[in-house]
Amino acid sequence: MKYAKDDSVVVVLSAICGNLLLTIAKFSGWLISRSPSMLAEAIHSFADTANQILLYVGIQHSRSGPSREFPWGQGSSRYLWNLISAVGIFFVGFGATTYHGISSLFKPHYAFRSELYWLSITILALSFFVEGYVLTIAYKKMKKKQGRRSLRNIVLSGDDPTITAVLLEDSIAVLGVVTALTGLWLSHIYQSHLPDAVASIIIGIFLGIMAVLLAFVNGRLLIGMAVSEEKEKDIRQFIGIYPSVEKVISLKTQILGPNMVKLTAEIEFHGGIMFDRKQVEADAELIRQGEEPLPILVDTIERTVRVVGNEINKLERAIRERFPEISSISLEVY
Repeated sequence: MKYAKDDSVVVVLSAICGNLLLTIAKFSGWLISRSPSMLAEAIHSFADTANQILLYVGIQHSRSGPSREFPWGQGSSRYLWNLISAVGIFFVGFGATTYHGISSLFKPHYAFRSELYWLSITILALSFFVEGYVLTIAYKKMKKKQGRRSLRNIVLSGDDPTITAVLLEDSIAVLGVVTALTGLWLSHIYQSHLPDAVASIIIGIFLGIMAVLLAFVNGRLLIGMAVSEEKEKDIRQFIGIYPSVEKVISLKTQILGPNMVKLTAEIEFHGGIMFDRKQVEADAELIRQGEEPLPILVDTIERTVRVVGNEINKLERAIRERFPEISSISLEVY
């Protein structure tokens, strides 16, 4: 993977810039209007900004190559930071937003003021366009990575949930802005704080659902999820039809990080293909002529070991050429 072309960096940095601007605007709007849904959106944007900074930290951390302490590299650290991000969204986004919305239902934190209605509407309209722009960037990058896979497949089984996280966050952000606008509009129509408070609760619930989904996806990757069944089938088929391979006894994969897969396979080679008949006949002739058998047999065994070793190296090179995402290969001869 070439980091200069890492689409995740572009998406995350765009999201950080957009959400930081919106966080300032929404908190300013809340300080003036005291609207619960505006506070919910401010907390939402703050949580998104903080969590996307964590995603960026995870991307940078995951770039560390193999070392003595981490022989397989640190690609999975991206999943750890994404998981921390999901926890932050749950407690800050869902917890604080929902609590404030519920408390506003029973004890209004402000008296609804119609003259501030258009200020809140203007800020939320700005948010809608900024969030929509960042969402468009994330969606384009997702489509680029998607290929023939369904969106559901890439969200639940993809090896890089960073773009998925930004896509979900900004989808929820756009939905949250629409919800806040609806709540403010109904509060303006009925001159009541209740629709605004209910909108705040709904936004919190959206954030909670997103956090649980992100935690599920990243948790599976952290505990060693395999590549998709279709990809494993392709790898098994490629090894199985390799000229010197008799059959694949077992095959396992593990996602180590974005575009980093560990492959472990147990294979049985074609003895006949790797068997050098002319050399064995020459050895047999030497024994018939009276040469001592032991040194000849020792040479034959050493030669066989070298042949098998060379064939394993050739097979590993062929696998890496066909599947460049496989960064670690462990082949066992049955």
